[in-house]
Amino acid sequence: MSKRKSADRIAPFNFTPESAPRQGRMKGSRNKLGADFLCALQREFEQHGEEAIRIVRVEKPVEFLKVIASALPKEFEIIDSRLKEIPDDELDAFIELARRRIASAAKSGDGEEPPLN
Repeated sequence: MSKRKSADRIAPFNFTPESAPRQGRMKGSRNKLGADFLCALQREFEQHGEEAIRIVRVEKPVEFLKVIASALPKEFEIIDSRLKEIPDDELDAFIELARRRIASAAKSGDGEEPPLN
């Protein structure tokens, strides 16, 4: 089939904003449905939420944990600047001190590790 014939077959289906069919979902209906759903969910949670959570926790612990996991962010970013302020040579000294104390406790055989501070 030549390019001209296939272009003729497609031409009647080229819609412009003026000629497009007006059937289908109304503009904004998905947003309204989502907003209505969230409002209904909020009302139900306010009335029965804590009780429902308690029941699921006891009767279906696996599903309870799945819900918790789905609510958590996929990645955690731990920001703690306390160690950034300590120079590397001091951190190395702290690590070496901890290693010596652990080795000392293991040699003494008393099972108790001495405090690090």
